Amino acid sequence: MLTEAELLNDIYRTTEMGRDGIETVLPHSGEGPFRAALEQQLAEYRAIHGTAAEMLRARGQEPKGLSPVVRFSAGMAGAFRSMAGPSTSKIAEMMIQGNTMGLTKGLRNLHSYHGKDVRVRELAHKLLSTEEANIVQMKPYL
Repeated sequence: MLTEAELLNDIYRTTEMGRDGIETVLPHSGEGPFRAALEQQLAEYRAIHGTAAEMLRARGQEPKGLSPVVRFSAGMAGAFRSMAGPSTSKIAEMMIQGNTMGLTKGLRNLHSYHGKDVRVRELAHKLLSTEEANIVQMKPYL
């Protein structure tokens, strides 16, 4: 069973991973509607990330972000994949894969959380909705 702090930290790390992933591929996304979609997703991740941090600090805890090793390896993987063929289709595929992983982890975490804090639960649902919307938004670019 996850505590509020554990769930909030998972939300914090998931949005950090999403944010970092988008920031890695954004320079390869060109201009137009695809880039605008990525920028909108980035803004969503930043907002949820900030809310999770605020909620953790309100509980007297500092957010626990991604470890430097995880951050480095994810960044290198994203950079390598986008260098291998930074087409819109390939970037959309990478985004869908990342969102699917985030969605799966988020659902597992939500099922493991039995706390009573409605705001924590709402933030977890907001992240899940964001992940689902991001997948739908990227499908036309495959």
